[in-house]
Amino acid sequence: MTVRLRLRTIALTELRRRWRSLKSNTGQLIAIAFVVVMSMAFSIAGLAGLYFFGAAIADGSVETPLEWVRMAFVYAWIGIAAFGGYRAYAIALRPDNVDGLLTTVSHREVIGGLLLAELLLWSVPAVLVGTVGATAFAVGLQSLVVVPLALATVCAVITTALVTGFVAALVVRNSGVRSRLLTRLRTVFFVILGLAYVGLIVTQNFASVLDPLFRLLSPTPVGWFGDLATVWSPVGGSSLRAGGALLASVAWLLVAAPVLSRLAAWLWYADGVSVEHERPASQPTAERSRLDGLVPAPLLGVIHADWKRARRAPITLSFSLYPLIVLVGPVTTTVQTGEVGGTLPLWVTLCGAWIAGSLFSLNVLGTQGATLPVTLLGTGPGRALVGGHALAGVLLCTPVTVATVIGLGIVSPLSTGTLAVLGVAALVLCVSAGFIASGIGTVFPRFEAVSVSRSTKAIVPSTIAFGVYSLVLVVVALPVILGSSTVVGHWVASVFDVSTLAVSVVGLALTTALAVGAGGASAFLSIRHVESYRLG
Repeated sequence: MTVRLRLRTIALTELRRRWRSLKSNTGQLIAIAFVVVMSMAFSIAGLAGLYFFGAAIADGSVETPLEWVRMAFVYAWIGIAAFGGYRAYAIALRPDNVDGLLTTVSHREVIGGLLLAELLLWSVPAVLVGTVGATAFAVGLQSLVVVPLALATVCAVITTALVTGFVAALVVRNSGVRSRLLTRLRTVFFVILGLAYVGLIVTQNFASVLDPLFRLLSPTPVGWFGDLATVWSPVGGSSLRAGGALLASVAWLLVAAPVLSRLAAWLWYADGVSVEHERPASQPTAERSRLDGLVPAPLLGVIHADWKRARRAPITLSFSLYPLIVLVGPVTTTVQTGEVGGTLPLWVTLCGAWIAGSLFSLNVLGTQGATLPVTLLGTGPGRALVGGHALAGVLLCTPVTVATVIGLGIVSPLSTGTLAVLGVAALVLCVSAGFIASGIGTVFPRFEAVSVSRSTKAIVPSTIAFGVYSLVLVVVALPVILGSSTVVGHWVASVFDVSTLAVSVVGLALTTALAVGAGGASAFLSIRHVESYRLG
């Protein structure tokens, strides 16, 4: 078998493996289908935009068309390099059974096959979309010579950007493999990057990052791709820069080939460092003493077990952060206006309770894993499991939620009375959310592990349990949320000729009654399910 055939075989095998993995994840398939449908709508608008942009250039309406084309290709190159680098770090450089591959073929062929798989994954849709887009632009520009030039530019951009992303990912992974300090700080780095990304989304200040990168890359061969796509056309791309872009692309690929090979060898043949989290013998006792005497011993054991699992593998709790999505809109509005509106404390009240219940209580039986048989043999396991899981989330989320709601309420236009109502509501909802979730989780348990990342599997709550729990919690919280809102609360107060504080208090009373009723019934159901559960 020749080297070329081995590269093709590795790439096709990797693509088949990813497709099988994707088919087994129904939720991911639905999400991808939704993205594809939405992308088609945006693509139609984009094609129209390219046509009119070409027509505007043809009639002289655009003063500096070449600068716009350069900007488009520079931003495209940055996006492909960044996203391709992330995919290389998280997915492509972690093939299944890499040790077995390295015993049959060389590391050069493995990295080449993985890079070829990514190129195929990107190039097929890019060439299709690029062909249609280039044709629309060329028709508007009345210069069909743009079509083959634009396609050649698209291929050059994708290839060089993906290779750059792979090199960057290999450098990062090699640094982590060889540095104990970087391995320890890896989670901190990812948290900082995540916060920075969320901050960019909230502030919508992408220009602060992209503009310096554009000014940096515009005079380089990356910026010359705009000339390559528009040379010999009315746009007026430079032939010299176009040739420089081609020569620089070829030169970079020739240089990157041995660099990728060497970096891959350093990564896959390295022993790597391991970080052992050593704890003093007295630390567990010190931790236990903080709650000892306040919480019964069986519940305390479950609480500490939940917290230890969360510290060791925080990614397994990533599903519980989904409620934060609803805060994106209110937080974005707050950042843009510079003022805290009256709705943000309401959303924080709901989201804090939402997270408190979903952290540990939404899969009481499945979370025990291999220890479930031993747990069920204990005395009264239902009360310990249900109460312990619920309190684990309550103790973590309640102080943060109540403090955040009160802090935001102070700087918001909410009245003091409404703020006090919201503070009590946050306390009631956070305390009851775990017990509400426990019963739903025992009705819809999940015992099998699912993939939560490329290399991590964990037992997480089922999608049905999370959906039902979310619906029930929203219904429970709805009275106090509506009663405390500036729109609905004032409308109800005007209809019944009462004060807005009275409406908020009535809403709090209804929410408390629903929370106590739903939480008590759900906890009772959960305890019965646990104590009557039999291993099949």
